[in-house]
Amino acid sequence: VYLHGQPGGPGEFRACAPAGLAAITPDRNRPIGPQALAAMLPDAAGPITLIGFSLGAPVALALAAALGGRVARLHLVSPAAPLALGDFLPHMAGGALFRLARDRPALFRLLASAQGLAARRAPMFLLNRLFATASGDDRELRHDPAFRAAMGEVLRTGLGSGTAGFVAEVSAYAAGTSPAVGAIAAPIHIWQGSADSWTPPAMARALAASLPGDVTLTLLPGCGHYGALRAALMQL
Repeated sequence: VYLHGQPGGPGEFRACAPAGLAAITPDRNRPIGPQALAAMLPDAAGPITLIGFSLGAPVALALAAALGGRVARLHLVSPAAPLALGDFLPHMAGGALFRLARDRPALFRLLASAQGLAARRAPMFLLNRLFATASGDDRELRHDPAFRAAMGEVLRTGLGSGTAGFVAEVSAYAAGTSPAVGAIAAPIHIWQGSADSWTPPAMARALAASLPGDVTLTLLPGCGHYGALRAALMQL
């Protein structure tokens, strides 16, 4: 089960996963909580592997707690760690957006509406804006025609179809009110790009130190945000 980032969508997985790797990819562009997500997964599906990417990581943690023993493994890739764990915002490429969501919510909602319009009418323009601060191998990835086409479609069908999920999750994250995380019995593997400027390595280290139980942190040399997702999915 793959939980996409924000802005993002189910197509994110297909854009980055190797051939032959399949997943259930819930669409959170309309707000949906962990309990509702858990109810979407059939009981007969067997042991579940959860993958949470970027802002999908807090959702994956909450969903893992809701699913309990049904989760066999939990992978957090380029995770957005709680901002309470450190002074991360000055070092995040999207730090200004999170500060806006926290300090001026009305203006943030207005900006999100403008981004939604851009995603619907000119997704490649928005993609170029999002990747203007790309780092590590993301700088090469942003020029890959297949990746660009796939991610442009992710923006068009995701943020371009409605901003409610994006606004809800970014606002909750910035305010420190993301879904509460209960006990997680499954082993947790954190995958982090060493060159990620969107969720810097310090976030992954702080998150790993804050989680109890069986936690592994793998640093992926030279990988940016989406580069880490590609590299991690290749190893699952």
